[in-house]
Amino acid sequence: MRKELRREKIKCQCGEWTEPKEFSVNGFKMRGSECPACGETYFNPEDANQALIYNKLKNETLTGKIAKSGNSMVVRLPKRLVDALNLTAGSTVTLRLEDPRTVKIIV
Repeated sequence: MRKELRREKIKCQCGEWTEPKEFSVNGFKMRGSECPACGETYFNPEDANQALIYNKLKNETLTGKIAKSGNSMVVRLPKRLVDALNLTAGSTVTLRLEDPRTVKIIV
């Protein structure tokens, strides 16, 4: 992420160059930059869009399906959730049994 932060240096509205910075917004790590002169903050558009997608989905109830693959059971996740969490085929997630009817998926 450090190498990517260097690219976040842009010219501020006040005329000064911003300094690359990593922000934490609602649990999201977002690349961006901050103007040392006026304090204006600029977020990386890709990271900001990812946060917006997440915020739209966080209060929705999404449904996945159980399928069988060989001897294993597979949970199929809705595409909108996969996109919001930036998951790809082969991604590893952690599953935690919260109570007898609740499984928590940790990305």
